[in-house]
Amino acid sequence: MKVFATVSAVLALAASASAAFSSCGSASDSLTLSGITYTPNPPKVGQNVCITLKGTLKKEVAQGATIRTTATFWGINVYDSTSDLCAGLVGGANPCPITTSVSSVTQCISVPSNVPANVQLNIKAVAKHGDGSQIFCISGPLTFQ
Repeated sequence: MKVFATVSAVLALAASASAAFSSCGSASDSLTLSGITYTPNPPKVGQNVCITLKGTLKKEVAQGATIRTTATFWGINVYDSTSDLCAGLVGGANPCPITTSVSSVTQCISVPSNVPANVQLNIKAVAKHGDGSQIFCISGPLTFQ
């Protein structure tokens, strides 16, 4: 199986021990998600966390791809950011294009110290190609320590 991995800084916040993330995408998404791995587990406020998303990539990811990450608390939007998907990946400043044969790409980021600990947030991350077609969508709860 061809494997693809990508992440943005806030998406890395979405990896906690109690997280139950699921796809909010459709069959037409470029990435069919098969798993998330991260260390440490759970992530801690003010420390680094490394995360990898894995799945089958059906379409190459090129420059111009973006990721929008939102966080809500009791239905109130507390974070909303759109960033360059390629620029946020480990292994080079801009590792795009990412071919369908890539086995893994990981990003390590620092969890901001202003993220509230022991409060459940709902995270949603939607990645899109430069043409607007969707790469993936995941959503789920997280609690930081």
